[in-house]
Amino acid sequence: MKVKVSDFIDEITEEKFNRDSILATLDQVEEFGIADSLAPVMEKMVDALQQEKLEQAELAIEGSDDPIYVRLETGIINLPFENINRVANFFDDLTAEVPVNIYLVVVSPDLNASGLHIMQICPATDFVNGEGQDAVVVAVAESLKQIKENIAQKVTTK
Repeated sequence: MKVKVSDFIDEITEEKFNRDSILATLDQVEEFGIADSLAPVMEKMVDALQQEKLEQAELAIEGSDDPIYVRLETGIINLPFENINRVANFFDDLTAEVPVNIYLVVVSPDLNASGLHIMQICPATDFVNGEGQDAVVVAVAESLKQIKENIAQKVTTK
């Protein structure tokens, strides 16, 4: 799947992309497991990609002081949709067609100093074929572990 840089920027800016959000509690994620909890998010992403649509699929996890957001986003650079105004800075030719990739975005003030972790998972065409989904589960597990450790450390230092 490819997209023209300017079209990508316009579609995200004008919010002409699929947006799906699934709610869960931290207890539910722990009970059902990360893979099962993320399955509907990954299904939403695959469905959108099969229709060649841009997508932001999110698992919103409640149960700590602040919600934890785990998002899969289609993208052309390692920036979340919220930073769409900076995307053009990374391309010389806004009319160029570029590959669409899948990015994992984890947002929580308890994750790290920036409250954000983003990583490229794989090309969108590969994700449709089931590639990269294990990497998402592993990365989310690591992020949730880090969040729990940081929360525990905050509690012990109070």
